[in-house]
Amino acid sequence: MPLPTTADDIWPTIEKHPFAVLGFVNPKGEARAAGVMYKVRDRVLYVITGPDTWKTRHIRNNASVSITVTVQRVPIRVRAIPPAVVTFSGHATIVGIGDVPHDLAKDLTRGIEGIDDLCVIKIEPTGSFVTYGIGVAPMTMRNPKQSIARVPVA
Repeated sequence: MPLPTTADDIWPTIEKHPFAVLGFVNPKGEARAAGVMYKVRDRVLYVITGPDTWKTRHIRNNASVSITVTVQRVPIRVRAIPPAVVTFSGHATIVGIGDVPHDLAKDLTRGIEGIDDLCVIKIEPTGSFVTYGIGVAPMTMRNPKQSIARVPVA
């Protein structure tokens, strides 16, 4: 199993695992993070949220974000092997729920009540993907030098 060498090698992992940690900065310059569920469309991540949540308020103030997608590939009881991850920086914008395609809005709001008062965080990856354990066998993940890759997002 080779390490990923192009963004095309990494996007299937991002698309398959819909939970990530979204990192952002508050107005005081302090780092914050929140777990989010997302959908991918045309290599952009979309997160549903409320217009007055602290994620939304902070991202309106500073559009630079980070995303970390975890990929649990082995049973949790195998402690010597961490989950695989894909992490990257991105540029986030807040858009209205009506500003995304109807089918995407429907997927994002499935199971959510009160959808009239929602917005979407649209995240466009920038820079490079940094991966750990993507494209390698689980036992190889015990060797960091053989498990880490840096791949341009475009």
